[in-house]
Amino acid sequence: MKVVGVFVGFIILVASLFLFESAYKPQTMEVGEVIKKTLDSVQAAKVLTFTFTRFERINGKMATSSSAIKLETRPFKLYLKTLGADGGKEVAYGVEKHNKAVVSPNAFPYVTLYLDPYSSLLRENQHHTIFEIGFTYFARIMAAYSLKIANKHKEFCAIDGDVEWGGRKCISVTCNYPSFAYVKYTAKKDETLTTIANRLLLSDYMMLEKNSENVSYYDDVDENEEILIPNSYCKKITFYVDKANYLPIRQMIYDDQGLFEEYHYLNVVKPK
Repeated sequence: MKVVGVFVGFIILVASLFLFESAYKPQTMEVGEVIKKTLDSVQAAKVLTFTFTRFERINGKMATSSSAIKLETRPFKLYLKTLGADGGKEVAYGVEKHNKAVVSPNAFPYVTLYLDPYSSLLRENQHHTIFEIGFTYFARIMAAYSLKIANKHKEFCAIDGDVEWGGRKCISVTCNYPSFAYVKYTAKKDETLTTIANRLLLSDYMMLEKNSENVSYYDDVDENEEILIPNSYCKKITFYVDKANYLPIRQMIYDDQGLFEEYHYLNVVKPK
């Protein structure tokens, strides 16, 4: 009886230790959970300040610039001041009762300009307008991607592991879209590359680049004109999620030629 009692006691002890270890062992999130938590965090981030650096492939070469930014998402308001060698230029939007961006070049002749955010002056050598700055655009792209893959994140996405970047502890996530390709599209009345891209959540710059022989600018599209558009925003995206706030502070986007664009968000602050 003593032997049986000792054996039973041993089994209970082992089971207790197993349960204790299971209860206190850190639970690893699946990739779909990380993506959902990231999108929820972006949705909740209504006011932000950060240092923004962009790397964008323009005519085969990477163009880069950095800015200090204050951003409100709803309603959209933005203040931007360029940094570095080209520093000092300021852009503000949403501060006055019109749909113009207020641009202060901080250089001779020191004239304040009121520009359409979609104008060539503000979009020169850039993939996006000021409206795509911040995390909301990324969240819209990822939400559209999730629909394309029917939320089968385990099949198309993976957690690469933990990384430390920009002094922040992050989770690296990579999502693929293997069937990325260009397809024919017939433009409708009054459509532009930008309106098509906004509706389908694609890159209008990618479309402009692909159709450069026949399309000179984003609005240079005729009704019934046949153009090529990508069937997804990108072929692959890798992003670093800050473990402290679950914001995607580094984003690397690839097309069929390689790295298409990369965005860094440092010194991110969510004011109370």
